[in-house]
Amino acid sequence: ENAFKLIKFYLFVYYFIALIHQFMIKLMQGDLFMFKKVFSKVVFGTKILDLLLSVFNFVMLFSLRICWSGISKKLGYEDNPTWFLLNLPVIVCAITLALMIANIVLIKVTKKESMIWAFVFLLLHIVFFVVNMVIIKLGAIDYMYFIWPWFFLYLGLMVLVLGVLWFILVYPNTKLKDSKIFKYSCLSAVLLLTGIKVFDVSFNSIEHKPVVYAVEDEYQIVFTSHTHARGWVEINGVRYFDNYAGSNEGNSKVHKVHVPMDILDEHKSYTIHTQKITYRGPFGGYMGRDISETYNFKPVNVNDGFSYYVISDVHEAFKAATKAASYASDMELLILAGDISSMLEWDRDLYAANDLAYSITHGELPVVYARGNHELKGKKAEELHEVVGSKNGNFYYSFTLSDEIYGVVLDIGEDHEDDYWEYYDTAEYEKYRNEQLKFLEDELKNKDLSLYKYKMSICHIPITFVNTRHNHESFKKDATALLNQMGIDIHVAGHQHDLFVFEPNTVTPEEKLTYNKDYLSSGKTIKAYVTDANFPSLLVSKRGYTQTDDVPLQNMKSQIGVKIVVDFNANTQTCTYNNSKGEKVNMVNPFYNKTYGEEIVFSFSN
Repeated sequence: ENAFKLIKFYLFVYYFIALIHQFMIKLMQGDLFMFKKVFSKVVFGTKILDLLLSVFNFVMLFSLRICWSGISKKLGYEDNPTWFLLNLPVIVCAITLALMIANIVLIKVTKKESMIWAFVFLLLHIVFFVVNMVIIKLGAIDYMYFIWPWFFLYLGLMVLVLGVLWFILVYPNTKLKDSKIFKYSCLSAVLLLTGIKVFDVSFNSIEHKPVVYAVEDEYQIVFTSHTHARGWVEINGVRYFDNYAGSNEGNSKVHKVHVPMDILDEHKSYTIHTQKITYRGPFGGYMGRDISETYNFKPVNVNDGFSYYVISDVHEAFKAATKAASYASDMELLILAGDISSMLEWDRDLYAANDLAYSITHGELPVVYARGNHELKGKKAEELHEVVGSKNGNFYYSFTLSDEIYGVVLDIGEDHEDDYWEYYDTAEYEKYRNEQLKFLEDELKNKDLSLYKYKMSICHIPITFVNTRHNHESFKKDATALLNQMGIDIHVAGHQHDLFVFEPNTVTPEEKLTYNKDYLSSGKTIKAYVTDANFPSLLVSKRGYTQTDDVPLQNMKSQIGVKIVVDFNANTQTCTYNNSKGEKVNMVNPFYNKTYGEEIVFSFSN
């Protein structure tokens, strides 16, 4: 039996070797037509995959350039500032471009029997594909919201360029050159697009709905039109225009109309208008249709107290932020404390604060805006003052509401010192911050702040907290001292992506902080400290459900804000954090053994 099994095994091996032998003979003779056909398809498929991967790798890496400085930092540039580490992302991008071009050229000129290049390039493209994926995983994933538009834009431009090259190099040798239908279709498309451009053919409408920003003693009502047009606000039959040096501004889509606060407070209704100037000539013009929408307005009324809502560091989680704020339906004021968008790269980012504010207030409530450090980033950053509340192009100012409430908005700027390498010698925020100290001194000197029942301070980067990097500590100490003199009742801020409560007389100012074990079980001591503030400070800058849960930044499901209710009879302000489920967030003092529960109550002097 064993001998029989052994014979069967030898016969199997013999026939298998014989089969391989015959296969090799036919292969050498070139008779394996089917094999050649399959091999040809594999090579063709590899070529296509090569092309797709080469294009993807270059376009994606080039689109990732907003993260190139972060890549250099991850590679160690901050500790070892060398030319190579700083420019390594540029070098790698240039390599992917060279590979893409070489890939296209070699596929065109190499012979079929030399298609080993297709497989060599496939391996190289896979390596760079993995590099792209690693970059995205290590940090760029938080910015894909901005990267994908660039990716598809550049991809579209490549297709357009290839299309032009096709018309120049390939089209004359195709049958389409004799097709009248194709020719007339192309000609019609060119004429149509030319006509639209020459005659500025467009249909106007109100694109971004109005937001009423409170700045000093006026409201700045901001909305946009779909096309370049003039815009104005009408209150009780009086028109307030978006003017430029005495003339209606008609060459902008953004309309920022200044109206007296007391007028809108009295009439509690306003109508926004936009009208396209079809032709604006030197001695006449043609006007388009007047498009308008009317909104009710609810001014702050302190007779029964004062309720407002603060939210910060939304970073594109717009739905979650809107949902969280919806549970404060009785709010009278919305405060956006910065970093609504992670950067201002596109128009949608520029209008992000407006769109969020409108989704919460529906144009019916006043809004106060403080600029975040992320809103200094991106090519649209310098246009931000045109579309949100600001004063003379700056983001520090005071405001009053109902003649009873006073607020001051400050703007620290970036969160590193001006000489930080990522700012490539363009930052002068130290001078800007010193201007704000002078501004606070002038407020103290020129205004009788004792006339106000309630006074608040707002800044994206907290004035009363000096983090472990100790950035801006001199400014924060000086600003705190001035805010103390002003009798500020509360300071609200964000930036840290945490929910912190700083209460006077709980921890020693300017000494290292130790985490409350109820907040951080290790009770770790850190180099951060608080300034000598005599008013409470709240940080509201967390995406998540509780004070301590660890939720990645890209998680868009829940944002936490804080509702503050002021009782002028009891002289108390009750602060309640809530998440996007409407759940109240249990709070502890992070650096002092104190549990607040779901409501934090501070007293203030009236």
